[in-house]
Amino acid sequence: MVTIALCQLLLLGLASGKVAQRALLPDAGELYSKLDPVLPPPQKYSLSKWTAQEVNQGLPSEGFWTRTLYDKESENYCKNHFSVYNVTFIDCPEPWLVGHCAEGDTSKEDTFDMLGRLPSSARGAISDLLHVKLRRNHRLRFVTGHTAVFGGSASSIEGLKMMVTSIWTGSEIPLDLFAKAIAADSCVADERAVEDLETGEYKAAFEGGLIVAAYLKLVKSPPLDASCMSTQVNFLRTYLNARWDAPGQCPNKEAPILVRNKPILFPDGMGVLDIEPVPSPVAKVRQWEKSEGYPEFCWDISQIPTPSGPTCPADNLNVYDVTYSDCPDQDPWPICHCRTTQMSVNETVAKFGRIPAGLRSYVRSYLALDDDYNGVGLFTDGFIVSVGFPQDSGYMYAASENVNGDFSQNQTFIDAVSKDTCWPTEMHPDDEPEYETFCKTGVAYLYDSSGTSLLQRGYDISCMANGLRALGAYVGHHYKQNSKCFKRKPVRIVHPGQSFQPAQPFAYSELKRKLSGRPLSWMEVTKLDKS
Repeated sequence: MVTIALCQLLLLGLASGKVAQRALLPDAGELYSKLDPVLPPPQKYSLSKWTAQEVNQGLPSEGFWTRTLYDKESENYCKNHFSVYNVTFIDCPEPWLVGHCAEGDTSKEDTFDMLGRLPSSARGAISDLLHVKLRRNHRLRFVTGHTAVFGGSASSIEGLKMMVTSIWTGSEIPLDLFAKAIAADSCVADERAVEDLETGEYKAAFEGGLIVAAYLKLVKSPPLDASCMSTQVNFLRTYLNARWDAPGQCPNKEAPILVRNKPILFPDGMGVLDIEPVPSPVAKVRQWEKSEGYPEFCWDISQIPTPSGPTCPADNLNVYDVTYSDCPDQDPWPICHCRTTQMSVNETVAKFGRIPAGLRSYVRSYLALDDDYNGVGLFTDGFIVSVGFPQDSGYMYAASENVNGDFSQNQTFIDAVSKDTCWPTEMHPDDEPEYETFCKTGVAYLYDSSGTSLLQRGYDISCMANGLRALGAYVGHHYKQNSKCFKRKPVRIVHPGQSFQPAQPFAYSELKRKLSGRPLSWMEVTKLDKS
């Protein structure tokens, strides 16, 4: 889901570029070898191999699964030697989903044992596990959300590594509270965490901190003096213990999210439709005086701290009243534009204007920021934010998010999409694949209604007909080029001179992650002895 649910993240000293200057260890990953002897032996298990029909009904949508089974050009392709299993351990009646490529370097028995060495509660942090074929002399560990993937010759402790990572990639830990813990300490886990924090990233601090917490929990000797990061350890220990020590049979087990494999209509993404842009209405633009203030939404985000200062300093933040010719009788849109962004004011106004009037009327304000990354998404209901120079289709996706409500979870839409024979684009790991499908269907519906149909553009959308029909019956009239605008709720205006403090500040890196629409992930690739 791309919608940005504000996490009220305040990175304290970290956000303004102040980071813990010292690393506890050169590499926290070196502690794993000392954790191996303290893990219990693997649990016994029973197996149920999936039939071809079951495989065709749906697998995890993470790209490694797709490449392993369907992409003949991929180094991971293993269709003729690939099996999917339900693995049921004796300590839990619910099975784990495991995919195994027999051409890989780890046997299926060793793969199952990786999970079996974990208590059922800890094992439950991993929803599905995949062993892939990899090039020689390479090793891979990849975790996104609760999906885990590994390749190469792995150690018997690999399951613990993936479990630890999935605690934070699965978004179980509030980042704002972890940031406060870091700011209260004088060191972080290792040198990689120090380097990442200097750029506003926190993944390595999570990863290393949880490794240290696991070592202190499970290993008695040799002792490790981690007093310089005691606040982080105490904070992370709560989440580690909740996974490791929860009573009962497989409590809090994460279920895999399965998506049926279908052909992809737009294999290169929906940005290919931008080649022939949707028309943008004529616009009248008036720049605000600084004394008029700023829409609260724009000011909040512009003041998100980064290592080099605010995301957009006040001197660079301009606000414009924009009246489009297709909405002459409504209040103008307040569009906020950071002077350093890659898009000019005219380009920003034109891109936003390509959203049809009815759909655009659900958006109360819009902010454009600069960045090397190009993305746009729904910040919160009624407010869109972009970075860099996004594709037009991204605006259509964000606008579709804004009108979705709960319709993507409505059985009418779910049933309709299940009858379709293609996906708009490659599906990504998500706990709500229907949400992603609704928004992409909205993009297709909008372009098809733009005056030049998708068939005229060279795309036969009959494979999406059911989903398009369901969306059309729900809100299709707002997607038409002749749709009507309507009165919007006004935005709240703030004046920074009034000692105003951003209500919901958070890390800029978190904003970019949300705009990407991808879950948190962690990948390590090792070649020989070099990481």
